[in-house]
Amino acid sequence: MSSETPVSFGTPVGGFASAAVVIGASTGGPPVVERILRALPADFPAPVAVCQHIAEGFVEQWAERLDPLCWLKVREARNGERFERGSVYIAPVGMHMRFRRDGSGARIRLDTDFADSFFVPSIDFMLSSAAETFGSRALGVLLTGLGKDGSLGMLALRKAGAYTLAEDPATAVAPSMPESAQQLGAVLECVCADTLPQVLVERASGRLSS
Repeated sequence: MSSETPVSFGTPVGGFASAAVVIGASTGGPPVVERILRALPADFPAPVAVCQHIAEGFVEQWAERLDPLCWLKVREARNGERFERGSVYIAPVGMHMRFRRDGSGARIRLDTDFADSFFVPSIDFMLSSAAETFGSRALGVLLTGLGKDGSLGMLALRKAGAYTLAEDPATAVAPSMPESAQQLGAVLECVCADTLPQVLVERASGRLSS
């Protein structure tokens, strides 16, 4: 995408709680993700989805370790389950995580379509699906990582009018993912790792104006 290509962004919804929080991370991400999840209160207004590039076999162990440390229920995502507040859903290795709506609300959708994706799960796929499903009521968070995964998903969220947060590249173990999203104009706010949990809670709860 050319830097000269005009992009039309929607307007983030201010003063309203988010309907979904979607978090993407890669290299150096687990400690930052853990700090964020442990900071989320029991009354956090939105369900949370996490796409973390991690070695096969570690997601279930990670979720089981995090669950008793967090106010929210943390687990590896399962295909077709409801995407509901009070829970954190971590994308399994080897499956893309998306969302779909039905008569009872939103559900998790896990796919094995690997075409045009270097990472499985792909942060871009998850964030783009959140943009389609939740629109301006989504809140996107892109953390430390190598490469560009997540930048196009953040752009999709911005075009839908969603609010987007990124870890400040200066505090990131690997700054290229948040930097790539910044270069596309897809980041509304960059926050250092230490204060990101607090800002995320305030943004998701609608307590900070845009």
